Amino acid sequence: MPTLDRRHFLAAMAAGAAGHLAGRHARAAATSAGPPDTSRMNILVFDNEDFTAEAVGCYGNPIVKTPHLDRLAATGVRFDRAYIQAPCCNPSRTSFWTGLRPETTGVYGNSDAMNEHLPDWAVSLAELLETKDVYTANIGKLYHLTSWAEKQLRPFDRLEFCDPPSGYKGVTKGYRIPPGTPPNSGNFTYSPDPEVEKQLHALRKELNEKAKGLPPLERWTVTRRLGWEVSKRCVGDSGKVEEREADGQKARLAAQMLREFAETDKQFFLSVGFSRPHTPLIAPKKYVDMYDPDGMPPPKAPPAEDRGIPKFAKGVADVDAGHGAAKLIASYYACASFVDAQVGLVLDALEETGLADNTIVIFFGDHGFHLGEHGCWSKYTLFEQVTRVPLLVRVPGAAGNGQVCRRIVEMVDLLPTLADFWNIPVPERVEGMSFAPLTADPARPWKKAAFTAHHTGKARSVRTERYRYTEWERDGAVELYDLQEDPLEQVNRADDPALAGVRAEHARLLKAGWKAALPPAAGT
Repeated sequence: MPTLDRRHFLAAMAAGAAGHLAGRHARAAATSAGPPDTSRMNILVFDNEDFTAEAVGCYGNPIVKTPHLDRLAATGVRFDRAYIQAPCCNPSRTSFWTGLRPETTGVYGNSDAMNEHLPDWAVSLAELLETKDVYTANIGKLYHLTSWAEKQLRPFDRLEFCDPPSGYKGVTKGYRIPPGTPPNSGNFTYSPDPEVEKQLHALRKELNEKAKGLPPLERWTVTRRLGWEVSKRCVGDSGKVEEREADGQKARLAAQMLREFAETDKQFFLSVGFSRPHTPLIAPKKYVDMYDPDGMPPPKAPPAEDRGIPKFAKGVADVDAGHGAAKLIASYYACASFVDAQVGLVLDALEETGLADNTIVIFFGDHGFHLGEHGCWSKYTLFEQVTRVPLLVRVPGAAGNGQVCRRIVEMVDLLPTLADFWNIPVPERVEGMSFAPLTADPARPWKKAAFTAHHTGKARSVRTERYRYTEWERDGAVELYDLQEDPLEQVNRADDPALAGVRAEHARLLKAGWKAALPPAAGT
């Protein structure tokens, strides 16, 4: 064990003393008979971009190093079958922060302006939490663009690393990097490779010229080209120390805010939105050095073994199984480990302040990410690697802690779950159901399917415990995968006579929609 100098020892003692009173009530609740009273607990949410369950140790990856997430899973509930309602950022976030599905929000892609599509009656996260006397704060990305979510962001008491909306009356203090923080390890923007650096700077200049004077949406469309080039070529060392990385600063600000909350003893909701492992796949060198591309196994689900899969179902499919893919995967793992370390820093602060005993912790991804499966990279498909996300939930004193939940949950369930934890009435038209009961009993009967929509609703998919069934408006294509026999979804059995009954059953379920998949008690 490392020793503490006097300054760190005194700081640790002070932090522990400050949090003692905050945790006393919850410690008693956790040791007494019956379920804990979550209505008086705080809530800490880690909302992460592009984080696939395939890159978390506790989900079965033997290579990636995520000790802090593994620790959270060991002390909470690991949900093995959590699914998003749309396979990219904007529609997915719109869905889980309103409790509504894409068919209702009208938001199916990253180019759909949320504020122009959402029904007037839709209730967002902060608007819901306003009904309770708590302090609400957000650090980092919550919705896709601030300009599309001003109404939804305005009720927050504090917004950091997030452009405040017009008319915002809350607090934005910013974050100042402490004196003495080590300098960055490099002075490049994109890559330590001089040639790649030169080419990407030239591309940035070209796109900036094209984007001049364009409205935000059109400008974003133009600059997507840079994003794709960067995602393929800008990998590895970011040239920054983690204290100066944006996600590193977010984590340190979150820890600082937790210490402030411990001093006031005010009930709080805090969401922290980390950007990595969203592209570009760059991270501080010490995390990059954890993974040798030469030691990476080839991507799973090689395209040569795919059978009967429609070409358009594969989205961005131009990743081979060679060294290029290995370097991309190694860089993705480096970013995952970097984020894991930032989560650990915040969780440590939660422990040091005594707030851990009285704070619900939730970690999840806004959607998954392809790491070369089927030759695919990034998101924009309806395969398991994109639709399934990591979801870890720790409720102090909950009977399910330390267990794995294999029931199907959907991220549209997140908003009603938060409301359930705090005894807030859920808006009548919400289209998810609280999964809070699963934190007490992870094996209890639950919904039988998850639904995901893609391509402006022209593709819809239903995932049951054993099968995935997808219908495409394009060419009337249909996909059916038996994930018990074919977990990588490589053989489309939609036309297999042996599964004709399964296909018909899933077609009926997809047509009937989410209400038909609810448990009997919830569907009445």
